[in-house]
Amino acid sequence: MKQVSTIIILLFAAQMIKIETVFSQIRIAKKSVQSSAFIFPVLSKNGKTLDAFVPQGWSVIDSVSGDLNKDSVADEVMILEYQDSIRVKNECNHPRVLLIAFRNGDHWELKLQHNTLIERKELLDDNSSYEDDPYESMEISKGVLRIHFSWSDRGAGTKIQYVIRYQSNDFYLIGATKESGYRSSTSISDFNFSTRKYIHHVADYESGFGGTDEEYEIKKKLPENTLKKISELTELQAWNVYEDEWI
Repeated sequence: MKQVSTIIILLFAAQMIKIETVFSQIRIAKKSVQSSAFIFPVLSKNGKTLDAFVPQGWSVIDSVSGDLNKDSVADEVMILEYQDSIRVKNECNHPRVLLIAFRNGDHWELKLQHNTLIERKELLDDNSSYEDDPYESMEISKGVLRIHFSWSDRGAGTKIQYVIRYQSNDFYLIGATKESGYRSSTSISDFNFSTRKYIHHVADYESGFGGTDEEYEIKKKLPENTLKKISELTELQAWNVYEDEWI
């Protein structure tokens, strides 16, 4: 009889685990949308106000104003974020849209919609979650847009700056700077895609760890045809410029 009671208890516990799993899946489903069902909106081409470019279910998380097309009128760069996350296996992505609109008389004109360059990810496991948001800030200075990214991984920090200019009726990545650091070592790579100049600076101060200090600089000419439109960049650090340099 005691054995039968034990079996009943075990079966009951197993059933409760199944129920909790189902409710857990329901909670996750409410927070996220399956990626296969998600479609990015096609933003309006024109609008009397900037609100006309913000679809239902989206919000503006950052914006900056400045003259990008040299007409002495302030243009607008905005980052939109979808209210829900998109679940892919154990990872939730929060879709974002980078948009640039030019002021033309009494209305705004959409000049760029980029759906994958700026993204926030939430990595999930069985017990906890943490957010990874590389996007840091953006600014318009001297007619160019600068977007800053920053993140860390296992104690190593990385920063990337994109320099974007409007020319030839499109937006081009004319420069980038990538800085990586771990303990007392730093590595800075500076790219000028307009002049094809590349400077790589390394400072390694390991004397406090029983090593020797080292500092050097490498200058090279970038390969031809490295000037890219922003629309050609699929996501952050997806472009292998050459060798092991990824931005």
